[in-house]
Amino acid sequence: MMCLFGCSSLTSPDNNKEGIEALRTIDLSKNVNNVSSLNLSDAIDNIKIVKLDTSDESLLSNISKMEVTENDIWITHMRDQRIYRFSHDGKFLNTVGKQGEGPEEYVGIHDFVIDDKKKEVYAISTLIGIKVYDFESNFLREQTGRWLIPQIFTGSSDRIILNDGQFILSQNLAINFPIQNPKDSLWSVAVVDNSFKKTKLFKNPIHVGKEDDIMANRAPEQEEGWFNYITEQIPTAIDYYNNRLTFKMPGTDTIYVYNSANKELQPQYAITTNESKGDFIKTNMWIKDRSDYNYFMIANYFDTKDYIYLVCSKGEQIMTYCYDKKNHSVRQVKRQGKIVARDVPFKDIFGKPHLNFQRPFILNNDITGGKFKLDYRSSGKYWVQVLNPASSDFEQYVADLKKSPDASQKQQLLDVIAKTGEEDNPILLIAFLK
Repeated sequence: MMCLFGCSSLTSPDNNKEGIEALRTIDLSKNVNNVSSLNLSDAIDNIKIVKLDTSDESLLSNISKMEVTENDIWITHMRDQRIYRFSHDGKFLNTVGKQGEGPEEYVGIHDFVIDDKKKEVYAISTLIGIKVYDFESNFLREQTGRWLIPQIFTGSSDRIILNDGQFILSQNLAINFPIQNPKDSLWSVAVVDNSFKKTKLFKNPIHVGKEDDIMANRAPEQEEGWFNYITEQIPTAIDYYNNRLTFKMPGTDTIYVYNSANKELQPQYAITTNESKGDFIKTNMWIKDRSDYNYFMIANYFDTKDYIYLVCSKGEQIMTYCYDKKNHSVRQVKRQGKIVARDVPFKDIFGKPHLNFQRPFILNNDITGGKFKLDYRSSGKYWVQVLNPASSDFEQYVADLKKSPDASQKQQLLDVIAKTGEEDNPILLIAFLK
């Protein structure tokens, strides 16, 4: 079943049983108060400074995914595709699963999902499918057969979400290979059963009426070469705050909440602005001109108890908006970003460089000092910043931290940094949301 949705769909009585409020408007077009900074303490109760154990068994390089649950920290990284489990104090506990092609093993980790209630780990492999283990790495069952990922996804930025015992998928443009039923392949969110058969599909409303253009510019078969023009600049934004799963699809001005009782996406916040968004096809080409960034874009959102934060951009300027849920006021902080050009190999293929623009969510860290750049959000409770002593910007971070105003945990963080070597595992700043 394919569902199209938009802001005209209002809250139903069934939705209100889950405490879902009626549609609200976040107005960015007027009465926006420009401020010099937004403080992290507005959104969180406290920060835990966690130095991850460094040993031969737990040595990490580039972290590819992190999940923080009630008692544990779960990490995968690019070097060996294993799933690492640490305590909240940073103590290394164990790895999960075994690599191989046996019935209880996996070949590489495409993704992982943690079920903290059942104490289960879903290890997701592109080739092998999903294997399930307990927290101590004992094999429990094979959830799916082989070749799961190519079977269930047709786009990019694919993610598997476990919400209240139910699996939900998310994907974005581009379409990476020829599809027999093109319009049905252009879904953004899908509900699946435990065998990962799709039971309900939701399409990004901005794609409606553009399906032919999107499919005409998909990546063709391998022998014809890579020619994927249309791709969404950013993935679908997903938040779990207060046990509510919410989405904002690229190019849209609406935040939707997922109603697990009737398996519907319900609009909760409509974001209004007088800014121009530009032509969808042109601004979503993989190889873009610099002028294609001159339009207003809502890149991400972050839900908290009292506020909703929006990260937006126009040109190289990044705007962080803070919407107050109680009085509906909006504060704004502006900063400069940088559009980066990558010449190789893209320039040889397309005649011009590939442009990339990062829009991180940054708040003034008035608890441990410096700036808090959100790297991961987990379980609807935690925001995490990763301080990697081996990274190129770590030295600059420390210098800026020392010059920042005093904060209650600043010296504690500096003491941990002083005892951390370049070869050590990262330091985590785990912020606990109010």
